[in-house]
Amino acid sequence: MVYWLIIAILNKQGILERYNITAFGPILMIRTRRGQRLLSVLARPRRFWKLLANIGIPVMLVGMFIMFVLVIMTDYAMLQSIFNSTMPPPGKYNAPQNIFLIPGVNEYIPLVWGAIGLAVTLVVHELAHAVLCKVEGIDVKSMGLLTLIVPIGGFAEPDEEQLFGKKKSDCSDVGSTGLGSGYDQAVCDAPKESSVREGGAPRPARMRILAAGVMVNFVVAVILFLLLFGPVLGAIAPLSDVTIASVSKDSVAAQAGIKENMVITQVDNTTIRSAHDFYVYMTTRSQDASLTLHVQERQTREVFVLASDDTVMQRGVVIWEVVEDSAASKANLTADMIITQIDNTPIYNSTDFIAFLNTTEPNQTVKMFSADDNATFVTLGSSPDRSCGYLGVVATTGIEFAGMTIVTYPATATLHILQNIPSLMSEIEGWLIIFALPFIGFDGTGFSGFSSTMQFYEPIGWAAGYGVLVFWIANALIWTFWINFFAGLFNCLPAVPLDGGHIFRDTIHLVTERVIGYRDAERLSHVLAAVFAMLVFASFAFMIFGPYIVDRF
Repeated sequence: MVYWLIIAILNKQGILERYNITAFGPILMIRTRRGQRLLSVLARPRRFWKLLANIGIPVMLVGMFIMFVLVIMTDYAMLQSIFNSTMPPPGKYNAPQNIFLIPGVNEYIPLVWGAIGLAVTLVVHELAHAVLCKVEGIDVKSMGLLTLIVPIGGFAEPDEEQLFGKKKSDCSDVGSTGLGSGYDQAVCDAPKESSVREGGAPRPARMRILAAGVMVNFVVAVILFLLLFGPVLGAIAPLSDVTIASVSKDSVAAQAGIKENMVITQVDNTTIRSAHDFYVYMTTRSQDASLTLHVQERQTREVFVLASDDTVMQRGVVIWEVVEDSAASKANLTADMIITQIDNTPIYNSTDFIAFLNTTEPNQTVKMFSADDNATFVTLGSSPDRSCGYLGVVATTGIEFAGMTIVTYPATATLHILQNIPSLMSEIEGWLIIFALPFIGFDGTGFSGFSSTMQFYEPIGWAAGYGVLVFWIANALIWTFWINFFAGLFNCLPAVPLDGGHIFRDTIHLVTERVIGYRDAERLSHVLAAVFAMLVFASFAFMIFGPYIVDRF
């Protein structure tokens, strides 16, 4: 509200207009006339741009079909879940703020890397629209961004009379604010033998201009995909899977300077790669000698020495995450809790933990003991994929000594899966992984890049010695690739004012014009475009608000 108030004051005083900025409520339309010479230079290879845009039209139609089918399938799945009373409760997966690609608002998209990815996506998308306008001989009055504190869209404003023709007295204007997120066109009667308004650009040229933005998004996504899954991820190797999950306040480890999320790479003279390496060494080493711990924090390595009296181990299973509405959640089990015993069975590691749960049954009540000797009764639920009881936690082997808890993180397995995504692209599963990677990740908790996990890896090959820079490059490539890919697909939807909505409308017009004539084709294309737009936006509203409505009633 404070931001909106400032905008209103600046707008009333004419300051925004002075800088060629238009305010629509709290949304700013920031225009610039700069870059005209650059557009002319970029538009010189006209055959290349026309070829790229011509390829983009069928690509958009394929993307339009895929996205529309996904929307319909999602609606069907949600309706089925309502009828079967299995609708998931409102959560972060269907939260309204997570529907849109706004860094800092969408909790799955990191602010910095998401902002870089979104900025690149908007720039290349709108620049492609503007360049194609130049290629087709249409002036670009301005380009710019739509902002709501942060950028939320972009636009390129062509000369409307050159693009659509001069308005006639019997036109029905439906509005136009430029290409991109605000692009629309006026509806006007024209002679039956003509496919454009008087003096306007041919409809195929208009379609090329519209398709260019999405096509360039896809081209940029492919280039970044090849860079990411080629030289960049190929230059990253796992360092160790063993990490410090927690450090008790005022403990020996805390006093030594050991912190959470440090990764253990070596103990004494033994290299540590996995929890097994660590466990074997710690159980066979002399308990009378001091212990030298080599760790890595981000890309900085440190060494700590602990006295022999402080290295007595306590083993168990550490809970990393508790699944919502599961048996563990209902029993108030929490993350970081260490399970040392269930009923009369000692739990030393995750193997013991899984083996015990496999012997249980749904609705069986078990008594769980934690490292602080507290006991909790838990009534197990039904396993989604097995006949045994279901607890509902993500847990791993934990070892505690010197006031810190040592656990294993699947760094090696995660990197292996990530590096092998290209080999999965021949099947639909690979595409679904790409589409849902930031939301689901590899363990159901999402994947935000290497910002919080770079300590588990080290640069190798050409990247050796570049340290944290390699992971910054990887993060930028991941998010810029994914946002370009997602934004391109989203813009394919047959819903005005998206580019796909206009391509859909013009395609219907071109297909039906020779059969039913210009006027009827114009009416039919606008009716179908309006119907599909309402269907798409109603589907998104259903996806967002459906779980809340069902949960309420």
